[in-house]
Order: sequence, then structure tokens, then C-alpha cells
Amino acid sequence: MGRKKILVVDDEIDILEMIKDYLEHNEYDVLTASDGTLALELAVNEKPDLITLDIMMAQKDGYETCLLLKENQSTSTIPVIIVTGRGSQQAALAAQSFGADSYLSKPFQLKELGEQIEKLIG
Repeated sequence: MGRKKILVVDDEIDILEMIKDYLEHNEYDVLTASDGTLALELAVNEKPDLITLDIMMAQKDGYETCLLLKENQSTSTIPVIIVTGRGSQQAALAAQSFGADSYLSKPFQLKELGEQIEKLIG
């Protein structure tokens, strides 16, 4: 069936690269974006199997991006994992209310992210 494709969205290049390296090492194809606008464009054009999405970004934040992904018919079924530095219960509930399928607060272990991805797309 081929490798699964994951879109990683984060404006912190170090985190973006760390997640990308981990996922590629685990046999995923990885696309990256550093803002919500590019993420939406890539999601529509590339149809990734899953998206990891940071909340705190310039232009469109992760919440708005997630909402737009879930409202768009061509991207609405793509699972979204919100990855954020906001570790509060309130942020987790907000992520859920915007349509996120899962939530991870930074700092996190890459293994945790791997487990979340495995749960969502196998």
C-alpha cells in the first residue's frame, strides 16, 4: 500500500526538523509547513494521512487551521494531532472543540507522538 504521508506544521524549525527526522526514521513520508496558510494548501493538494499541528503560529494559528481543515470537504477526514506548548486542560478542550482528533503538550517524547499516530492511522 505504500508509506503513509504526514504533514507536520510548526513554526519552530528545530521542532519541525526533530519530528520530521523521527517520522522519516519510522518509515513515514513527511511534508512540512511553518504556518497555517501553507498547511491548508498542502493538505488540499497532497492529501496527507495525518497532520500534526502547532497552535502558536503567525498568520493562522493551529486552532483556526484545524477548524478550516475540518470544514473543508476534501480534508475533513484527515486526523489532526494538536501539538502545543500550552499544557492546560483548557487548551486540550479547545483543541477538541476545533475538531482535533488528538492532543500532545510540549515537551513530549517522540515515542508518545508515534503512539498517537499509530492509534489514528495504524
